[in-house]
Amino acid sequence: MHAAMINLEKLFAYKELKTISPAIHGYETRNKIVTFIPLGYVDKLTFDMANAGAGKIGNYTVCSFRMKGLGTFIPGKTTNPFSGKKGKMSFEEEVRLEMECPPEFTEKVIDALLNGHPYDEPVYEIYKFKRRTKTPAGYSVETRKKYSLKDLLIRLNRNVEVFSGFTSRKLSKFLVVFSDISERHEAKAREKKLEAIISIDKSKYKIKLL
Repeated sequence: MHAAMINLEKLFAYKELKTISPAIHGYETRNKIVTFIPLGYVDKLTFDMANAGAGKIGNYTVCSFRMKGLGTFIPGKTTNPFSGKKGKMSFEEEVRLEMECPPEFTEKVIDALLNGHPYDEPVYEIYKFKRRTKTPAGYSVETRKKYSLKDLLIRLNRNVEVFSGFTSRKLSKFLVVFSDISERHEAKAREKKLEAIISIDKSKYKIKLL
């Protein structure tokens, strides 16, 4: 069971919940690395980059995208061209190879690309993109009974920071998130007509009434 759900169960027992559904997701940053390489070298370079940390998507490895094209270049006087002649227009059948990797592996993957590429001037590009995480970052929760703020504070039994003061209101509809409360969380909670946001962030709990 994911740690977020374990934390949620510390707040409400399953039998106390009327409904629970994912309400908000997090997004992780990834890097996409693109290079252009002669057809005969693409398989080896793909595995070199994969061994350095690229091309892993979930439980799949060595994931890539390939597209054939025609590269053109004129080698300069001081170059050591893979094909063609210095000062002459050259045409090379190439493959556009794309692989993604986590930011922490980017340096190793680029090293593998540069070491395994046959050109003396390898062309590569790095693009940042985001992917939604599989595990929700927050849940919309409706309890079978209503709880006062005092009830919730007793349940949390930790160092609780309350934004909007004490109230006698009884609450049963919550957005429970597993990070600090943000404007995005508040907007989602208001959209779903919830009554409060409860943040379970490591050892610190917060409640914000809406």
